[in-house]
Amino acid sequence: MRTDNLASRHSMAAALAVGAAVLLTYTLLCSAIKVDDVDRYWYELGTNRFFWDLGHLWMQPLALLLYRASGDVLGVNHSLEAINVISVALGCAVFFTTLREAGHSTLKSVAAVAFVAASFDLMTLGPTAHIKLMVFPALALTLHHALRWERADAAGQSTLRHQLASGAWAGLSVNLLVSVLPQMLLLAVFMLIRGARRYGLAQTVRRMLPYALALAVVGFGLLLAAYVVARQSGTTSAQDLLGFTLGGLKEKEDLHVGFPSLKEMPLRFGFSLVNNFAFLPSVGTLGRAYLWGWLADVRPVLPSLLGQALLAAMVGALLLATFAVGARQALKSKAEPGLLSPWAFVLGAAAFSYYYNLNDPEHWFQFTMPVALLALQLRRRWLTIWLLCIATPVLLTVNLVGYGIPKARFALAERQQALQTALGMQGLYVGFAAYPGEPDSSLMDTPGLERFNIDLVQANEIKADVDALLAKLDEHVDAALARGGRVLVFRALDDMDWRGPVMQVALAGLPRAKLHAHLAERYVISGPVDAGGFPAYELRALDLIRTRASP
Repeated sequence: MRTDNLASRHSMAAALAVGAAVLLTYTLLCSAIKVDDVDRYWYELGTNRFFWDLGHLWMQPLALLLYRASGDVLGVNHSLEAINVISVALGCAVFFTTLREAGHSTLKSVAAVAFVAASFDLMTLGPTAHIKLMVFPALALTLHHALRWERADAAGQSTLRHQLASGAWAGLSVNLLVSVLPQMLLLAVFMLIRGARRYGLAQTVRRMLPYALALAVVGFGLLLAAYVVARQSGTTSAQDLLGFTLGGLKEKEDLHVGFPSLKEMPLRFGFSLVNNFAFLPSVGTLGRAYLWGWLADVRPVLPSLLGQALLAAMVGALLLATFAVGARQALKSKAEPGLLSPWAFVLGAAAFSYYYNLNDPEHWFQFTMPVALLALQLRRRWLTIWLLCIATPVLLTVNLVGYGIPKARFALAERQQALQTALGMQGLYVGFAAYPGEPDSSLMDTPGLERFNIDLVQANEIKADVDALLAKLDEHVDAALARGGRVLVFRALDDMDWRGPVMQVALAGLPRAKLHAHLAERYVISGPVDAGGFPAYELRALDLIRTRASP
């Protein structure tokens, strides 16, 4: 008994040490750059008011409650960062415990946690105020108890406690991030199929009731609690729970961009899954632009593309090998327990991500833990070596050196001032508002500086009327030049930059070639020039150039 207690304390200490290491690393990687929805979360916490989004029902309200409980000791931004970083650390600590309980050595478990923590999507979201990783510990605990449930069931032991725990954490996960719901449902389906082979369908359904009830009670209970709090706080106009739910579903579905094409979706899914693990800054966007005939010459960026292609091939082959061996092993009638749980999480994440078909990091990090767990649970020495001795150090190096460290060291205030100086108070910034996933001038806060964001104007003001957009752009450029201001165009004229939202703008009727041809007719285009550390193209009036050139 004393030996068991000592082993338990050692295991807990090791898990806490792993979590602390992740916490320290991610804290050091925190950046001043505001990723994706961070501005919205800043505003929501700053208003001290609940905001309800059915896609992430309790995420913002729970963050607000934690912020209130902290007494604003850290301020809005650092409070959000702390929530996110602590969530990653807790999830990794739980995952370490899961691996140890599954019989993997301490060294393997630590290396697997490093693989998870070094994955590109976690590194993108984790050291920021983008709080969607609040769901990470709940996901890790759901997977942890699902694996316990699966092993206990195979050993003929009672599964009640594990089913209740897994279902409860699953219900909380869904209320934090609805995209994880397919994972929870597939877990039930897989365990139902496995149990039906041993006990028959009717008995298996009865045996699985604890999981189903826990998931339903916690999931619906938190939905009901959200509606009650929303009504009491005056943060919803819905008159009943059904309206509250359906209104949120419609709002979420309105964001769905739809199926691009049956041919493109598998390619997009495959790339996004690989990109979840590896930093691939341009291979996807340039590859798609090339396939669509928008990239005339790929030779200037060929060395970079080849390096990224090799990295993508290594990760893609690892994933294919894991899935191929895992599928063959799981389909065996006497498959070793511990494969169905990670498979349910992998395929559940795939079901949502394939449908939603966006490459946003929050739609893909759900793959990370179950993929690593599945690869180790197959207990193939060559696969373990590939995962932990090759992929992990490569991804750790590439993702840290290529993305994590440069983003953490990005001197936002100094770069904003340099950009402001380059344009002057009379200047005009022409570019995009959307965040492309890397440090970009669109993130700069430049008060008083006029901006013409092509993507926002196209989407909100002129509704894809290209002629109207170009006419509106000309008005702003001419006005800036008339007052003696400098006009700089960021990204929109760079032939090698096809990151979002350049592609979306092109698909909506304004490809780069058309924009360049239009501007070249009316202005002199020079550059690229450096503006705040970013390349930009300068527009000057044709008449002024002609006047200077005349004798």
